[in-house]
Amino acid sequence: MNIYYQGNPGSYMHSASIFIESNLNQKIDHIEGKPDFKEVWENIGQEWIGVLALENSYMWSIHPNLYGFLSHDFKIIWEYYMPINHCICSKETDIKNIKKAYSQMPALEQCHNYLKEKKIQSMNYSDTALSAKLASETEERGIAGICSELAASIYNLNILEKEIQDQKENTTRFAIIVPRKSSLSYNLKSSKTTILFEAHDVSASLYKCLWAFAKNDINLTKIESMPSFRWSFLKLFWIDAEGTTNDLDMQKALEELKSLTKELRILWEY
Repeated sequence: MNIYYQGNPGSYMHSASIFIESNLNQKIDHIEGKPDFKEVWENIGQEWIGVLALENSYMWSIHPNLYGFLSHDFKIIWEYYMPINHCICSKETDIKNIKKAYSQMPALEQCHNYLKEKKIQSMNYSDTALSAKLASETEERGIAGICSELAASIYNLNILEKEIQDQKENTTRFAIIVPRKSSLSYNLKSSKTTILFEAHDVSASLYKCLWAFAKNDINLTKIESMPSFRWSFLKLFWIDAEGTTNDLDMQKALEELKSLTKELRILWEY
């Protein structure tokens, strides 16, 4: 059994995959990065599982991975909320010597105030882990990468400062994705159901759909509208709800929701 993630050795998805491996009920032989999300989705199968980011507290949803569930018959067996702690790393030994910091644009944006205060120039690069690789290989002085501690270790860089992100609670939600018929399970458990639906095009339809959960005292942890791709401006709604379909209140809410929607899919419960 192997794990696919999107990115390069030392990336945050690589770090998440290492953590997740320790709680799977089956031995993992190999963890491998793929260049893009699509390739991860296409290779998930009975002997391969995917670890993919669904959303970040700073940058919001990663839509290619939400839409992946519309094209594949997959499920989530667990989710992992990983703190994203950016480090500035270099062959240099003093932060005062750093003139340029390379990283992926989201990471640079998340460290905007820090870089401005230190008068360090932001340099957009393709990947956080590859930024560390660049910093380790360049002959230019005063170069750093913004990356994970794992990347600094892999590329033998000095960690000059940790947790340099502006938002200290910066967190990414990762999902373990497997084929729907897979028997693979996770040793840690939560209680959540994810639903995708299309409401009828009538007055107050979304209000009525949400009321089905409210009247049954079900807390919603995520609500997001998504273009359906079938018709112009037609919206689907993604909902994460606390509880599972074994709960009587959830059963009542879903039964009522069926009568209020054109299409209703339970993507997973975990």
